[in-house]
Amino acid sequence: MGCVSSNLLNHDEEFSQLGSSALGHHIVSLTSTTYGLLTLDPPRTPSTPPPSRFTLSSLWSEPRPLRSEPEVINSWELMAGLDTDSFRFSPLPPPKPFPTTDKENSNPNLNGPSPRAFKKPSSVKPSLAERFERICPPKGEKRVVIYTTTLRGVRRTFEACNAVRAAFEAFGVLICERDVSMDSGFREELREMLKGKEREAMVPPRVFVKGFYIGGAEEMLKVAEEGLLGELLHGLPRKTVGAVCEGCGDMRFLPCFRCNGSCKIAVVAKENLGHKQGSRTVVVKCTDCNENGLVLCPVCS
Repeated sequence: MGCVSSNLLNHDEEFSQLGSSALGHHIVSLTSTTYGLLTLDPPRTPSTPPPSRFTLSSLWSEPRPLRSEPEVINSWELMAGLDTDSFRFSPLPPPKPFPTTDKENSNPNLNGPSPRAFKKPSSVKPSLAERFERICPPKGEKRVVIYTTTLRGVRRTFEACNAVRAAFEAFGVLICERDVSMDSGFREELREMLKGKEREAMVPPRVFVKGFYIGGAEEMLKVAEEGLLGELLHGLPRKTVGAVCEGCGDMRFLPCFRCNGSCKIAVVAKENLGHKQGSRTVVVKCTDCNENGLVLCPVCS
């Protein structure tokens, strides 16, 4: 086992280093054969027994108490000592009047509520004349008149005109649309009606219903969102679904019948040349059409 007397210990080298005190001890050199024979771990303490396993029999190990019958409470017996003049059945005391003090030194929180607080909101809707201004375009007493533009120079204006037109078409009413970009007379007509208003009021679209000025696109769409557009258009002539004007195809304009859209006509003028009378042909501007050589459709206008 590698004792002092074994050959593995060198007496000359080891004893000189250990000194004389080491000769009184038993020196053992551990080898691989002695590892399994040594017990280096401390002794085990007695372990606690493992807990008992849970079984169904443990539930019924102790006797269960019997369930008692529910107690019956008779409410009439409890109320037998009460009389009708009890506080539970007595009416509420009348409210105390609010103290009347000086208005200047009184507390507004102690005063009674004002009668306006309990005033019911009036269900009467304002009439058309009370809400909108009376401005009637020519031949617009019983119809919808819209001043629009078909030019796409300003995208916002063009889209606003389309939105207003679509809102009226959804209700199926006849629309008298007056394009200010196709006829300068409509522009002057609108400017004359809205004289004295802001400059933005001249920008189309401008809506007139039954001779009342509704406003622009924002005011018109606000009325539609409030659900008042149907009441506003009540009694106006309706448009047949799919119907198209046979005269202009819903274009509202036609070439002038006199000048064929050229805005010029030839007129024979007479002249006095002394004792002789002569004539010559003169080209003048057509008075029947507008600056674009167009006239309103006689069928749908």
